[in-house]
Amino acid sequence: MLLVGLLAACGGVEPPEADDSGVTGLRVSEALGGEDTTGFRRADAPRAFEFPRDHGPHPGFRNEWWYLTGNLDGPEGERFAFHVTFFRVGLAPGLAGDPVWHESAWASPDLWMVHTAVLDRDAGFHASEERFVRDGGGLAGATEPVGRVWAEDWELAGLEGARWTLRFTVEDYVLSLDLEPAREPVLQGEAGLSQKGPEPGDASYYYSMPRIAVAGEVRRAAGATLDVTGQAWMDREWSTSALAEDQAGWDWFALQLDDGLDVMYYQLRRPDGTPHELSKGRWMPANAQDALLEPEQVQLEPTRYATQPSGNRYPVEWSMRIEPPGGGPVREWTVVAVRDEQEMDTVVRYWEGAVDILDADGEPVGRGFVELTGYEDG
Repeated sequence: MLLVGLLAACGGVEPPEADDSGVTGLRVSEALGGEDTTGFRRADAPRAFEFPRDHGPHPGFRNEWWYLTGNLDGPEGERFAFHVTFFRVGLAPGLAGDPVWHESAWASPDLWMVHTAVLDRDAGFHASEERFVRDGGGLAGATEPVGRVWAEDWELAGLEGARWTLRFTVEDYVLSLDLEPAREPVLQGEAGLSQKGPEPGDASYYYSMPRIAVAGEVRRAAGATLDVTGQAWMDREWSTSALAEDQAGWDWFALQLDDGLDVMYYQLRRPDGTPHELSKGRWMPANAQDALLEPEQVQLEPTRYATQPSGNRYPVEWSMRIEPPGGGPVREWTVVAVRDEQEMDTVVRYWEGAVDILDADGEPVGRGFVELTGYEDG
């Protein structure tokens, strides 16, 4: 699902000043409102997806992002997790293809916002960073038709091939990772059209790469470099839309089970906290056809909350019950944050964190990531 509308904040909102408490941040509702999208294309009908081309940019749409998360293990059982998202926002429709606009090397049809985060469980460390970069002068961008996405020295490269590379930093941590998708892209929603609101065009084109093998290095702040391996997840969306008026935020789950099952579910929330009927997900078994998850098939209940240093309060443990599409045994899990404090300290605050998945006996059966927005009032 990733952060529908955060890019609206980039188009017309400067990073806010800290208040007397040192806390900055916009509400999600502030980031989603008021921007003119006239002239941009909208996701209003199904389309044919083409890979690897669709790993590349779609400049006719206002909002686009490349979102990656992963859980990693070191040689002695060290536990790491990471989050990287490259957000692209079109500044005005048609600029990307205008030859006059490109007479200057510093012309900037897009603004890029990039979020990175790293969790080092054993060091008790979590931090996030944010960059805003215009794509003029080659400072940021996405090569066409497909290949590389970058902002300064942070980059995701090799998207045209079978192996990718990801390089980024968070404070004094440096991550250099090789990525190899282990399954084909999965189209979300209805054949890749993910409806988020009641009107035509209140949607995104959305697919996932739910299981990506990772190997590489993490250099800690203290200078030690560790070899790591693990699993990552990539989501890709592009659209020209935001949340509907009756939606206040969402709870998004990307779960990788040890038996090969992958599950995505986003619960859109109304202002009163109740689930919205447009909540959706995907059931992705290892050796069977993936299927749409409807909200009536999923029961999601927060069971524990934690207050972040900002003062925002988020659920950090959930009870999850899913009736598999097409039948089969009901699956029941407890989803638990690896660390309670995983809020992103960015212009729009949200919680983006690594989780463990436990069965009814409390035994670990998988890992994943959860994204939570719309909890600014605790």
